[in-house]
Amino acid sequence: MFKKIAFSLFISCTAHLYAQDPISRNTNRQRLDFAKMYFEFGGTYVSSFKGKQIQDNTITTFNHPATVNQYLTWGGFHFWGHAEFFVVVPLGQLNLKKNTVETYELDQSVVTGLRIYPWAMQDKKARPFVGVNWGAVDFKQIINSDENSTVLTKDFLLNFEAGLLYNYKSFGLRLGVNYNADNKWDYPLDKEKKAEIKTPEITASLGLLYAFDSTKDTNKENIDRWNSYPEFSKLSYKARRKGAFFIGIGPSFSFSLSKSDYNQMKLPYLNDKIASKNYFDMALGYHFTKANLFTALSFRNPKFETEGYGSSQTIKKTALALEVNKFLMDYSGFAPFVGLNISYDKLRYEQEIEGVKSAIKFKGKFEPGLTFGWDIVPGKTDEVLILRTNLRWYPLSEFDVNGQKFSFRQLEYNLIQLVFYPERMKKSKM
Repeated sequence: MFKKIAFSLFISCTAHLYAQDPISRNTNRQRLDFAKMYFEFGGTYVSSFKGKQIQDNTITTFNHPATVNQYLTWGGFHFWGHAEFFVVVPLGQLNLKKNTVETYELDQSVVTGLRIYPWAMQDKKARPFVGVNWGAVDFKQIINSDENSTVLTKDFLLNFEAGLLYNYKSFGLRLGVNYNADNKWDYPLDKEKKAEIKTPEITASLGLLYAFDSTKDTNKENIDRWNSYPEFSKLSYKARRKGAFFIGIGPSFSFSLSKSDYNQMKLPYLNDKIASKNYFDMALGYHFTKANLFTALSFRNPKFETEGYGSSQTIKKTALALEVNKFLMDYSGFAPFVGLNISYDKLRYEQEIEGVKSAIKFKGKFEPGLTFGWDIVPGKTDEVLILRTNLRWYPLSEFDVNGQKFSFRQLEYNLIQLVFYPERMKKSKM
């Protein structure tokens, strides 16, 4: 599990960007030519595969139809056209063959992905790429229109891809082939029986993207000053303030990092690793500019749910964390940080089994954690608004349900947080 976390951090390191100059080869590399942001809409073709069901107390097979799964990608081109970092959100699924009796849902998302371009991207040129991503997949069979079956989740998948991207001005056309190695599902067909189902390993995707510049609204004085900064330096380089308060808010979600013994023993037909719904991470803090660190109070309230075959399970968490984080460096506007945090967590556990509801409200508990993340700061400490990403790891969290351990070790992923420094407004107007 530690290797998976380390890998996710490695490929995440600049996943959400500010964007700067058009995609082109630039021999005179400048700070504000480092990256460009884009949005992409497309579809992934998933071929037909064998599903399984119980008929007359016997497990039988049938064919699931081929589908086209629509997606939206948000990402950025980095390192002067040689790399790309992105996240993918599933939008919907189109069945290519109508089947009202047996169908399925397969939601494929990318938490963070990296694509490498051996030859830098250029206008009116097709460029090959290879890529790897940390993905998550939800899979559910629907038999005889019964929506009551279980949604299984795999949230730490290592996927690979290759393809071509053709750029024309601000637009791009992408053709890709994707390899999903972890395609076997031990799927519950009812409360007692499970069967192995294999979803396709190879899928193909086609997408259209639009890239744009988000820093051209700054004045020439700022552009010249920011481009004059060294490629590698401290975030505090040429800082004009000792510090500043900030507030931040951004979408987040949480993953369970270990399987629940309780679910495996008592509710084996439900997910034994539960992921949260989306929630907002809200922060209030102070940036000590000269010391290259910041401290913050962060509020989160994730909700974890799994259900299937008449049973459901919900965990509600309300948490306030105090954290201190140290910036390691600033590389062309990418400023990673690491730190420690202590979170005060209050949990409420609810379950319903065959119509019988029960709930447990736990007392507040302090949980130690590690924080990793990065700021996107083309203008270093001059900027009023910046983009920040946080990952918080809680390796010790757990609780008891009816005398059975429920492992609740988590990774919180604050996808992108908009951070506002009100005190910097006065200086920016000067």
